[in-house]
Amino acid sequence: MNQRTPKYTIRIVAQMVGMHEQSLRMYERKGLICPQRSDGNIRLFSDADVERVRFIKRLVDDLGVNLAGAEVILHMREQMELLRQEMEQLQHRAHQLPSRTESER
Repeated sequence: MNQRTPKYTIRIVAQMVGMHEQSLRMYERKGLICPQRSDGNIRLFSDADVERVRFIKRLVDDLGVNLAGAEVILHMREQMELLRQEMEQLQHRAHQLPSRTESER
């Protein structure tokens, strides 16, 4: 199983993070979280989903960020991760290029 494998119901996640199930449903309606659904349409959360909920909860509870601000922060965080991955790929490719000797420069 990996971080993205769905395995927790909304009731379990609510208990894990110390929130009401209704708050999690509201996060989903606002597009802050996107749990998978079972064949019976039951929300199933992965470990990555739970970490995302915890991050949102910290933003709201500890830092006083509203949900619109949390959405912006989450988007910026995702963009930064994509840029980090792209930079790693470029660095990897640069290391694979043959090195030029002094006379070639």
